[in-house]
Amino acid sequence: MYNLLSCLMSILTVLAPIFGLIVLGWALKRLGFLRERLVGIINNYVYYIGVSAIVFQSLHDTSVSLLLDPRVYLLSLLPMFGIVAIAYIVGKLMKLGPGIFAVFVVCALYGNTIYIGLPLNTLVQGPDAAGMTAFIATISTVVVFTLGVYILQHNATEHVEAGKLHKLPVIWAALLGILLSWLAIPYIIRLPLGLIAESTSPLALLATGAMIETSGFTADLKDIGVLSVLKLIVAPLLVVLTGLAVGFQGMAFKTSLLEAAVPVGVTNSVLAAQFKMDTKFASRAVVISTVLFAITLTIILFLI
Repeated sequence: MYNLLSCLMSILTVLAPIFGLIVLGWALKRLGFLRERLVGIINNYVYYIGVSAIVFQSLHDTSVSLLLDPRVYLLSLLPMFGIVAIAYIVGKLMKLGPGIFAVFVVCALYGNTIYIGLPLNTLVQGPDAAGMTAFIATISTVVVFTLGVYILQHNATEHVEAGKLHKLPVIWAALLGILLSWLAIPYIIRLPLGLIAESTSPLALLATGAMIETSGFTADLKDIGVLSVLKLIVAPLLVVLTGLAVGFQGMAFKTSLLEAAVPVGVTNSVLAAQFKMDTKFASRAVVISTVLFAITLTIILFLI
């Protein structure tokens, strides 16, 4: 009984701030404090600056041994490519419209690996898992901002400047983080970088809430239900199958599993906005998959 209550409290500790900020963003938009122009500015900040700061810091601070550990890449990349292929096929079979199809695929790929995944892994495995979690989350982010951006750009109905990969700051941030990993970052630089990184997820949640339209909220329930099954059940199952196939266990496996099991990431709403696609679908997917995550996470925690 104690373990059950402890598990439920841990889940509530992770989920409550997320829903709180999403609801706050929705309320501020309805009250007129978050106007469309300001939401656009927040989206650009998260997309171009915030995510880049997180990626740079994570790769810079990752140990060389972890960077060269093939287990991490296998357990992260193979399931990610697998879920993209499955989501692509499922999306085509469902005959999703052009404004939703690419968002559907990217949402299945990109989970809330930072804002949920990081505290979740440290709660379950202890503070030693923070470095591994940040690194796996960075791998996910880099894949989304390369493969995911390509999918969005390829399906965009109009030219979008943000789709040029060589102009994405996150790509250069990843390269610089690795190349400069042997140098210590001065405190005068590390401090503002840390503050920017810490502000990214809360602002992305506020923007997600602001982009939610309560009218017609149930319109995409079927599509989001299928998406939630892919993200919350199929994605972690692919990690389990990969782990069994290559014989990996321990922290790398458990961290990859928990990262794959998190709900749709809030940055998907920002990506949808950047490529002028269905932001309402992405925002609703974040909310609904996060609600369902409370159920699937409880099951996973009892199994691992």
